[in-house]
Amino acid sequence: MKLVTRAGWGAAPSRYDLAYIASTHGTKIHYEGAYVPKSLAAPGAHGSCAGHVRDIQASHLANRVENYSDIAYSAMVCPHGTVYEGRGLHRQTGANGDQLLNRAHYAVCAMLGNSGLVVPTDAMLDGLVDAIGWLRNGGGAGKEVLGHRDGYATACPGDPLYAWVQAGAKRPDGTAPQGGTSTPVPSSGGIARYQVVINGLSYGYGAQGPHVAEVGKALVKAGYGKHYQVGPDENWTDADTKNFSDFQRSLGFTGTAPHQDADGVPGPVSLQRLLGHLPGKTVKAYGMLPFPGRSAFVLGKSNPAVVTLDNGLIRKGYARHHAGAKYQPGSLFTTYTRDNVRDFQRATPALAGDADGYPGPLTWQLLLS
Repeated sequence: MKLVTRAGWGAAPSRYDLAYIASTHGTKIHYEGAYVPKSLAAPGAHGSCAGHVRDIQASHLANRVENYSDIAYSAMVCPHGTVYEGRGLHRQTGANGDQLLNRAHYAVCAMLGNSGLVVPTDAMLDGLVDAIGWLRNGGGAGKEVLGHRDGYATACPGDPLYAWVQAGAKRPDGTAPQGGTSTPVPSSGGIARYQVVINGLSYGYGAQGPHVAEVGKALVKAGYGKHYQVGPDENWTDADTKNFSDFQRSLGFTGTAPHQDADGVPGPVSLQRLLGHLPGKTVKAYGMLPFPGRSAFVLGKSNPAVVTLDNGLIRKGYARHHAGAKYQPGSLFTTYTRDNVRDFQRATPALAGDADGYPGPLTWQLLLS
């Protein structure tokens, strides 16, 4: 088991003492329920995972509606299989829905989202089983392994991970902690065939509805419709996936294999860029997309979230650093981007004390609100 303690990932102190629990019925599995960049699962991206956990803790501590005392989860597991201690052993979780549910089970969160990175890696499944065993051996967790949605009305932990829970929460090699096998997501000929949910609407192979036709028509209008033989309709087919992949690559996304950034399955950033809005139950303004994590903002590297950041800088009037005639939105995080972010941070009282030019959750929220 690869375990990183709270001290190891740089946890902030709890706001107040965490409630002690001697044992639980078992463990519930969660996901983040927001956009998680697929790049977090890249082999060289593990150095960003501790910062990702710090971002989640910071967002929980800032949530005065839920009034969390700390990061809500007992542990988190990254795509590389490392377990990060959250509230830890013998501490009541804050993630399962209410006090009764929180006392009954620990909560382990996989670093998966409802878009972007949505399918667990084999290493992550190993790490989840490690976390369950850690809670059993050291924290008195019982044998139950359930999903967050078991007992609480939520989509968490997402369909791919919930299928794994229902099939027995096994390692990829079929061992422990209890029976069943994991369920792979099908693909065909290298074409992505899975779905994501954005604002309550499904996108990807097999999705249906007027929102699917809207995407197809927008792709044709933008010049990315060459794979249609007849034309777009309300059924998402491989042609939609191929056309959307072409559009994603035009934005600077890379990787066309299933579950890579340009695989043709929309995320909120690319969908917003295509349509100019996000259809669904809770339409969000472009700038209010979820914080993509610090790994999206690495000097000299590209990420589509940088385009969102640049638009916010320009809209707020922090664009004086540039190489050409004026500052232009782009996917590359440059020294000019960092200097413009630093200007915004210095001018914002809540950020001025740590004006390093690299966006965190609060910078993202205040700049793009």
